[in-house]
Amino acid sequence: MKRFYILFSMLVSFATYAQLDTPAAYQVYEGYNLWNKQKGDTAYVFADVAYIRDYPDTDGNLLDSLTHGTMLLITSDGYNERTIRGYEAPWHEVQYEKNGHIKKGFIWLGLLALGRQIDDQGNQFIHGLLRYEKPSEYGGNAYICEVKYLTPDNKLMGRSHYPVYRNGQTYTESKLLPDMGLEGLRYIHRVGFYGEACGIPTTHYYLGWNGENFVDMFSKSSVSDAGVSYYEEKILFPIEHHLEAGLIIKDIVQGEIIDYEAEELQYSETKHRQNYSWDGKRIRLKE
Repeated sequence: MKRFYILFSMLVSFATYAQLDTPAAYQVYEGYNLWNKQKGDTAYVFADVAYIRDYPDTDGNLLDSLTHGTMLLITSDGYNERTIRGYEAPWHEVQYEKNGHIKKGFIWLGLLALGRQIDDQGNQFIHGLLRYEKPSEYGGNAYICEVKYLTPDNKLMGRSHYPVYRNGQTYTESKLLPDMGLEGLRYIHRVGFYGEACGIPTTHYYLGWNGENFVDMFSKSSVSDAGVSYYEEKILFPIEHHLEAGLIIKDIVQGEIIDYEAEELQYSETKHRQNYSWDGKRIRLKE
């Protein structure tokens, strides 16, 4: 009887230790993020190299590594939000094909592309977040957004990045434009960061692609505050304004209510125009 009690005690102790050593249950993520990925959605790896793990955290065992452009299927809700590269995002279980085999594991959402566009040759533009730079005496307080241009088999042809100053935006979309009348460009890649509430700006960022490299361009913003005031920037390319070749116009309109108590609200508007010139290689703001 005594030997049985000792053996039973040892088994209970071992089971307790095993339970303590077992990872805790996944914490379900219930927030919002720029990726807005749901179970069943297709996604693409944005990072140069992304690690797949057996548990939704950096402590999980490494199962595999994937390169940018790899297609994934999101197979779970988000779990275990973590801050990596300076910004927060959850983990998702994913499924993918590699070397003819279907595999699965967990990936941190911040390593995936925010958007993807395909050109007429099957090459792909993908954009995502590199990191968040904290405020300092030298600047910062910006998310660094990178755009990559990949071949159909995911070889890198070009990359560029720019700072994004988020202020409550909840989603992002990209669009691939033609040259818009700018000789020497093949495409214009536009990324928009959008808000769904008053006072939250919508901002679009433009990058040109000349067939070999990305070309820095400009951005435009608009915001409205509960109908009390508004600010809007509008871009007109040569193919739209039909004025002179190489001229890009940014029209800026700012309005504010004159009398808050009037039956029919009227606005006081101020308008301003900025002109940019394109010389076939770069864009400059005209004085």
